[in-house]
Amino acid sequence: MHESKRVPHAGVVDSRADEGSDGSSAPESQLVVLPDSPDTRLLVELTSHANDLSEAAHSLGKALDSGEGSDVWEPLTSHAVTAYIRPFIHSNARARLDHMAEFPGIPAELLATHDMIRKYRNTTVAHSQSNLVMPLPVALLSGVDQVVHVWGMTVVHPMPGTIAVRFADLLTTLESIVATAIQPVTERLRAWVQTESPATVRQWQGPEVTHSTDDAFNGSRRRSRIPRFTTYMRTEKVQGDPDTGE
Repeated sequence: MHESKRVPHAGVVDSRADEGSDGSSAPESQLVVLPDSPDTRLLVELTSHANDLSEAAHSLGKALDSGEGSDVWEPLTSHAVTAYIRPFIHSNARARLDHMAEFPGIPAELLATHDMIRKYRNTTVAHSQSNLVMPLPVALLSGVDQVVHVWGMTVVHPMPGTIAVRFADLLTTLESIVATAIQPVTERLRAWVQTESPATVRQWQGPEVTHSTDDAFNGSRRRSRIPRFTTYMRTEKVQGDPDTGE
């Protein structure tokens, strides 16, 4: 299974040295970003798709663990649908998964489930168009036919549990397919990196990481080929020592 990790900082030296078999300190580990090339770009795109599928599987798994009747069933299954469909729609930052030569396609026995999830996302989750959501103008009448209250209400049909199980099978299969597509790319890159000197590899930079306050959080900046990342942190005013007034 493909392993996707989120790290707060890359290109930094691990302060903990590994211990060698003789008890001596081994060289410190360092995380570097591979230079731009067709294979590194391919790995980035496939990893991005794998991350979306993993996000969908995680959300759906939490929904199944909570149970169909739980309060979180609808939001978790809806989020799973949204994350799952991302690889199959246009993006300004990457190619669609189903347009990539490395993706062999969705297995025939799972196409019906995929199409159902896609249509459910388009008509119900991302847009309110289907009859799975029924907004109504209603009135409550008293026993003597007097209008007690008038309001708007919405009846929503969430994803059935049986569909969620089929969806989970689809996700498991596609995660495996993408992991298989990633493997030869990482093997080619590993073979290439091994031809480079350790001194050269250690000079490769990590992504550009900047910091900002959480009130500046936004997703308006488009991801580019040059890896840049902003961490948004909470800040609190520190009260001074009442004895010193500082």
